[in-house]
Amino acid sequence: MEEKKYKDSVVRNAETNPRVSIIMPVYNGEKFLREAIDSISNQTFTDFEFIIINDGSTDKTGDIIDSYNDSRIVVIKNQQNIGLAL
Repeated sequence: MEEKKYKDSVVRNAETNPRVSIIMPVYNGEKFLREAIDSISNQTFTDFEFIIINDGSTDKTGDIIDSYNDSRIVVIKNQQNIGLAL
């Protein structure tokens, strides 16, 4: 899987052209993260990319995300928490 580095983020992605993009930001979400990822990944509709933004988590969030080997998952990893809401 290709990995690109930007100023404060690392993006791991697959080169696809899906019909739907699902975006899930997460910060220190290890408690429910696996359940959330599994819920999206196991949908009957499969033509999607699943963009997970790890916003500088300091818990096991990164390890959980990295445990998935699904080409539909695109990971954006911020090196520090920058907040995703306006």
